[in-house]
Amino acid sequence: MIYCLGPKGSYTEEAAEIFSKIIKDKNIEYCNSIYEVFERVEQGNNNCYGVVPSENSIEGSVSLTMDLLLEFPVKILGEVDININHCLIGYSKDKIKKILAHPQALAQCRKYIKKHDWETESVLSNSMAVKKVYDMKNEELGAIASKKAGKLYNLNILDTNIQDYPNNTTRFILIGKDCEDSNDISFTNNDTTKKSTIIIELIGNKPGALYNILKEFNKKNINLTRIESRPSKTKLGSYIFYIDYETPENEKELINSLKNYVSNIKYLGSSNIFSKFL
Repeated sequence: MIYCLGPKGSYTEEAAEIFSKIIKDKNIEYCNSIYEVFERVEQGNNNCYGVVPSENSIEGSVSLTMDLLLEFPVKILGEVDININHCLIGYSKDKIKKILAHPQALAQCRKYIKKHDWETESVLSNSMAVKKVYDMKNEELGAIASKKAGKLYNLNILDTNIQDYPNNTTRFILIGKDCEDSNDISFTNNDTTKKSTIIIELIGNKPGALYNILKEFNKKNINLTRIESRPSKTKLGSYIFYIDYETPENEKELINSLKNYVSNIKYLGSSNIFSKFL
């Protein structure tokens, strides 16, 4: 079973369909929120997986996903990048007064919305926005979503490519349970790149604390692909760090060396990076 953000027509569904071919599981179930996807994975058996957005080329990381990766006992098994073509969906562009969409989509189309002086309302997913416009039958409402979502509800595609920047890409990750008897997926494509993710909390707030971490990567000639801080939620000014890096051959040696400089480390696994066109 693969859980993803719904209803049907979401960009997350597109990523889930790609992963379903890789893990050979065509059963996709739709959730009302990213939080619910994590809950379902945690409560399910070892053959339950989830697909959630993790990062966007315009708006950066999806903060809720980042926080839940720390909170829930999950690991990252794979990732795929999806090109995002936001469309304006509704009945009549001239009659629209309010736009419904996920907060990330609203932010990615900020200039377009401002140009038309529309009000906005956040919902849990773009496909849910389309469903609301369809259900309410209100010509003053419009939604931002994919063409697929508009066609599913037989609504008009009023405008295409409305995002503020042309190269709009979202990275989606496949998550699974992190437990001793959990089975890793056997991927048939051996040409995929491997990338690992860790979450660390430094020992104290002192000069050179982060430098010591970066020094270990440099000494071992390991390429970092991303480093990002997030509030630890324990006190003001306290942060944790998310680090992505190309998986080295002797990863245990790296992890052991980092333990000398951190008060806590969570290893989220080594995932496969897949092409959208598999």
